[in-house]
Amino acid sequence: MYRQILQRVQRGDIPAGTRVRDAALATQLGVSRTPIREALLRLSRDGVLENTVGRGFRVRPLDPGELGEVGTILGALESLALRLSPEPSPERLARLRTLDQQLETTRGDASLCLDLEDEWHRVLLEDCPNRRLLGTIASLRQVPRRYLAAYMRDAGRLSLSTLPHAKIVQALGDAGPEGAAAVLEQQWRKGLAELEAWTARRTGSEARA
Repeated sequence: MYRQILQRVQRGDIPAGTRVRDAALATQLGVSRTPIREALLRLSRDGVLENTVGRGFRVRPLDPGELGEVGTILGALESLALRLSPEPSPERLARLRTLDQQLETTRGDASLCLDLEDEWHRVLLEDCPNRRLLGTIASLRQVPRRYLAAYMRDAGRLSLSTLPHAKIVQALGDAGPEGAAAVLEQQWRKGLAELEAWTARRTGSEARA
């Protein structure tokens, strides 16, 4: 249920600011309210929904401040996880390049693009020995993913660029985890600045409407 509701939010089927009612979702998805409520609570913990006592759940509005805070934390944590990782195996480098090839050929399916993007980051960091750190990263990634999905819908983007990935993989092969972590930090700062600027324009235009 978590995945199905998350996809509805990311596709824009449940827009930002909309109240999410467990009874309605249970009817739509053909299940009882219990798994729906469990999924909603998890989405709330992951920063996708707000859970207000007495008022229920709603999709969090897009907020450049939230994006900046979470993105800065996530970029730092991913870089730390990479620095803690051992030297990459040829197999892991090959898997990263294969995922990039799949991402390059994926057009018109934003959800699949975002899934491949998440999988690429997971493979990049999977050898990190700190499992709690990886769990925190996986949870936090849902926040910028929601913004990226909204940006892709708004801009009519049908794919994601793999150029930042290629730079990180090149650095990983040439300079190891430490060198790749520095490149990862640079790419995070650049991508975050672009997404924050779009979010500020988007929320500003909505406020004026």
